[in-house]
Amino acid sequence: MPWCAIPFSDLEAKRALNRKFDTEDIPCLVILQPGDFSDDETSKEGVELIYRYGAQAFPFTKERLKELEMKDQEKRDRQTLSNLLMNHDRDYLLSHSMPGQVSPSSFKKEGQTLCNAFINHDKDILSVCSMLDQVPIASLIGKTIGLYFCAEGCSPGQIFTPKLISVYKKVKEALFENMGIEDFEIVFISTDHDQTTFDSYSKSLPWPALPFGDPNIKNLTKHFDVRGVPSLVILGPDGKTITKQGRNLINLYQENAYPFTEAKLGVLEKQMDEEAESLPRSVFHKGHRHELTLVSEGTGGGPFVCCNCCEQGSVWAYQCLECGFEIHPRCVDGIAT
Repeated sequence: MPWCAIPFSDLEAKRALNRKFDTEDIPCLVILQPGDFSDDETSKEGVELIYRYGAQAFPFTKERLKELEMKDQEKRDRQTLSNLLMNHDRDYLLSHSMPGQVSPSSFKKEGQTLCNAFINHDKDILSVCSMLDQVPIASLIGKTIGLYFCAEGCSPGQIFTPKLISVYKKVKEALFENMGIEDFEIVFISTDHDQTTFDSYSKSLPWPALPFGDPNIKNLTKHFDVRGVPSLVILGPDGKTITKQGRNLINLYQENAYPFTEAKLGVLEKQMDEEAESLPRSVFHKGHRHELTLVSEGTGGGPFVCCNCCEQGSVWAYQCLECGFEIHPRCVDGIAT
């Protein structure tokens, strides 16, 4: 590391610093301002600030952080689907039926890219677009969009992706059946490490994708503060963020979560509370020797990872008060007590 260090043997100094700054987790980066070591000017959020802003966070003052937060808010206010997914070389996505990468510079005609040709009904370019299985980003504007960050080697993704595919198909089928339109789409944002893996994985998904290695991937990961995969960010028809908790909502409500708005979630939470009234207060689950008690966020529950399906949950759960084992009510395989 290119900075000074306290000697490994100086346990007294390290313990004193741990006590002073009340450090619990590592890595932890404490920021001290020159000439002012007061608690008011000291920040223990250095790791978070570096992750979010990099070198731009320097000198880590309240004024600088306020300035950066204002810039973030301006970006959110200006956010549209186009400026999230497009760049100056590309205004399309790759169809799931064509995993390979295409050079955007190879398909311009009279200064128009494929998407512009699509808008202007250029038949020659449209035929090329069809042949290449590209999806113009302009065709997604006005729809509810899910940005799906994942990779082929992601173990949680191997569990969640089949569930998301099922929900995706059910939502689109229901929309088409009821309204004759499919105002829902998912876009794959790959975190794979090589083109071959990306090609293999994206081919198995029923939705379009950003090309492998596209510069927008890094920007989107930072913009939505994606710390782990799989992650599902939901955008409304106006291109603004509805929620970054799409994965949790799919796990909780499956296809009923669509369109993921606060109003819809309020209805679903009320339904879940009503259904919980008919659930047994305690059960035994196969594979766990202790009795499980029904809990909610107001009675000792909260966000959890189901010990049966390994997916996240919240609101209602069956919890072992002895060892902390928690499970979705729908995952219970046992008998009421």
